[in-house]
Amino acid sequence: MEQPLVGILMATYNGEKYIADQIESIVEQTYKNWILIIHDDGSNDKTIDIVKEYKNKNHKNIILIEDGIRCGGAKENFSHLLKIAHDRYGFDYIMFSDQDDIWFPYKVKKTLDKMIDIEDKNPNKPVCVYTDLMVVDENLTTISNSFWDYQKIYQYHNTLNRLLIQNVVTGCTIMLNKIAVKLVYEIPHEAVVHDWWIALVLSIFGVLSPMDEATLLYRQHRYNAVGAKKWDMHNGIIRLFSKDEWLRFKKNFKDSSIQAKALLNTYGYLMSKNQMLLVEHYLNLLQYNKPRRLYYVIKYRYFKSNFLRNVGSIFFRILVA
Repeated sequence: MEQPLVGILMATYNGEKYIADQIESIVEQTYKNWILIIHDDGSNDKTIDIVKEYKNKNHKNIILIEDGIRCGGAKENFSHLLKIAHDRYGFDYIMFSDQDDIWFPYKVKKTLDKMIDIEDKNPNKPVCVYTDLMVVDENLTTISNSFWDYQKIYQYHNTLNRLLIQNVVTGCTIMLNKIAVKLVYEIPHEAVVHDWWIALVLSIFGVLSPMDEATLLYRQHRYNAVGAKKWDMHNGIIRLFSKDEWLRFKKNFKDSSIQAKALLNTYGYLMSKNQMLLVEHYLNLLQYNKPRRLYYVIKYRYFKSNFLRNVGSIFFRILVA
C-alpha cells in the first residue's frame, strides 16, 4: 500500500544561521514520503545558497520556488506557499515548518498516525492536528518541556468562542488533511496569522485535534517572528499594570475583530445561526453599553486560557475599550 504524500511548507527570510539544522531535521525524518517546498521572501544573506545545497543533495524531496514574489511577511509567505501547494501538488497532507526550529525524527510519522486515527473517527471531515513544542534557547538549551505549560495555554480551548480572542494552535506543529486544505488555502489579508485563521475555520467546519506531545524544538532568539513568552502569576500581575500591555490588549482586540469580520464575510453563508450570532456579537461588543457587553462576554464565554489573561481582557473590553 502506497504511503500518503506529505507536503512540508517552509517560509524563509534571512535564516542562514539556523536553517541548515531545520532542513537536516526534516531530511532525517523516520517517515520518508514527504516533499519540502521552500519559498524565500527576499533574503539578503546565504539562506538561498544553503537551501540550494540541500536541494542538490536531496533533489527529489526538496523544491525551491523561485518566482520572484516578495510576500512581505511570514503570514503572507505561508499563505503563498499554501496556495501553491493546493494549486500545483496533490499532497495528501500538509505541514508547516519554520526556518529555525528542529523537528524530532518522529514528528511527521507520529502526527500522521494521529491524523489517520482522527480521520477514521471523522470520515470526510476537514481535520487539523496540532502538537505541543519544547521551548529552547538559541543554543538548544531547554527552557521548558512544554510550550503550552510555559505560556499557560490550554490546548483544548479550541472552540470558536475562545479562538475568536486567543489562538492555541501553533503553525509549525500543524498537519492538515486534503479536505482542510481545500477549505483554507486562500488566507485573507485580514487574518492575524495563518495558523490562527486555520484554527478558526476548522473550529467551525472541521475537527481540531491536539496531540499532547512535543514534536519539535521551538528555538527562541532575537529574530523570532512571534516567539514564546513565559506566563506565570508574577509576570501576569506585572502585565496587568503595564501601559504597554493595555496598548497590546487594544491592538489585539482590534486585530481579532478585523479577522472575525473577514471570517464572517468569507464563511458566514455556511455557518449555523448560532455560529453567526457568536461572531456577530463579538464584532459588536464595543457598540454595546457596558452591562450588555458583560452579558455577551459571559453568555458566549469569550474567554482566554488563563485566569489573569481573562481578568485583563474582560476588564479592558468591558470598562476601558
